[in-house]
Amino acid sequence: MAQGGMGAMCTVEARAGPMHAKGMAEFESLDGDDDWDQAFADDLIGCTLLVGLTYLAPDDTVVDSKQVFGTVDSVDMSAGIVIRQHADGEPFTIAPLLDAIDPADPGVYQLRDEDEAVENPDFTALITVRAPLRS
Repeated sequence: MAQGGMGAMCTVEARAGPMHAKGMAEFESLDGDDDWDQAFADDLIGCTLLVGLTYLAPDDTVVDSKQVFGTVDSVDMSAGIVIRQHADGEPFTIAPLLDAIDPADPGVYQLRDEDEAVENPDFTALITVRAPLRS
């Protein structure tokens, strides 16, 4: 994703479909660590966050990937983390997985789908969204 390191990898399972800008699917952490740190959540508001999202089919094949960069507008244990995207000002909601967010290494992060580069974001995260197995 970038020069410099990305955040810790965290996996969630989408139960109602993939997360998107207008809302987010229900989710559950597959990592088993759902501790909530309200002080850290509060500290994220107003900070810049670069997120790498990978969407997997139930058989773990990659179906899509996306990078989102913006300023954190809100953090809520139930409603998720809302990022105001720098590219278009639109909100984008991710699962409230605080353990997936790490301080960013200083540097320039080149977004792969665009000509845009992000310089010195405050935080980074990698999140994998796995679609549920339908029966």
